[in-house]
This record gives sequence, structure tokens and C-alpha cells, in this order.
Amino acid sequence: MTDASAARPSLRDQQRDQTRQRLLDAAVTSLIERGVARTTTLEVQRRAGASRGALLHHFPSHAALLSATIGELVRRNDAAVSRALAHHEPGTSPVARAIHSLVEMSSQPAFMAELELWAAARTDPDLQAAIRAAERDARSDRERVVSALFAPVADRPNYAAVVEMTIQFLRGLAVSRQISRRPEAERDLIARWIWAAETLLSAPPPEG
Repeated sequence: MTDASAARPSLRDQQRDQTRQRLLDAAVTSLIERGVARTTTLEVQRRAGASRGALLHHFPSHAALLSATIGELVRRNDAAVSRALAHHEPGTSPVARAIHSLVEMSSQPAFMAELELWAAARTDPDLQAAIRAAERDARSDRERVVSALFAPVADRPNYAAVVEMTIQFLRGLAVSRQISRRPEAERDLIARWIWAAETLLSAPPPEG
């Protein structure tokens, strides 16, 4: 047996990986279309066309299944940022371009699904622990995207604070959007945050 053939996944391994991905895709689609409450193991099993045993082999608990979707949701959110960047007008300031791209991401179903998972975990210790671990694993990908967006102003004062507050702003905006859809008010709020972020980036850091 050659080294190449030894390293090549067996047919069984390929089938196992395909089943896992099919279950994960079904869970993500269900989360986006139906929400956390109705994304049950039985619903995911049905959508994936998998047996109960196959589902439990890959995801032994509901919390394990839901937390496994975090990586795919982050990937979809990153793709939304890339799409948004491609549509900005030339001459847009780096801060405005970064914030508008992230705002576009926050309006996508995948972003809301991730926030909904966190809300559901508030009263579910097992789900909370599983999601915390999944978020830690996905953090490097998210930080890479955000860092690339704000790279042109990374040397400015208060850079880290502006990035963190922008993330918090996005989460609040996404939740508020579900309660009251006021496009003009939202555009005004976004414009004000871009002004505030640019002002902070030019201000001296706080003492102490």
C-alpha cells in the first residue's frame, strides 16, 4: 500500500462525512427557516433523510447538533460581508465601508439564527456550554474578517474599542429590526454611528 492510498479516506469514511454534512446542512436550513424552537432532532433527521442512529452517532444531543451549526453560520455571515464589499461606491471611507458591510451581514438570516441560538441558550446550560465552545472555535474566522474590514484604520487611537462597539451595535440593530422596521430611522442611526466611530478613531484614548 502506498503512502497516498493510506492517506486517502476510505469509502466508509467518505460516506460518514457526507452524512454528517447532510445533517448539519439540514440543521442550518431548519434554524433559518423555522427557528430554534422548531429545529428538533426529529426535524433535522427528516430533512436530512437520515436514520436516528446516524444522527445520534454524529450529534449525541440536541445541544451538540445546534452548536455544530455555529461554524456554518459564521461562514455564511462572512460570505455576506464579501458580497456587500463588492457593491460599495468608490471613494467610500474605510470606516463607512466596514460598517455598511457588517450592517448588511446583520440583516441576513444566518446572523439572526446565530443570535437566536444565544437567546435560546440563556435558560439551557447544556446548550450554553456547547455554544460557548463552538463560538471559541469560530472566533478566529470572525476576527479575521473584521480585522480585514478595519485594517486601514488599525493604527488609529481607540481602534479596538470602535471594533468591539460596532459588533455590539450590530447585534442591537439586528434585534431592534425584528421589533420595528423603520428603514429611514435605521439609515440615520447607521450614519450617526459611522460619524461616532470616525470621531472616536481620531480622539485621544481615555486616560487610566
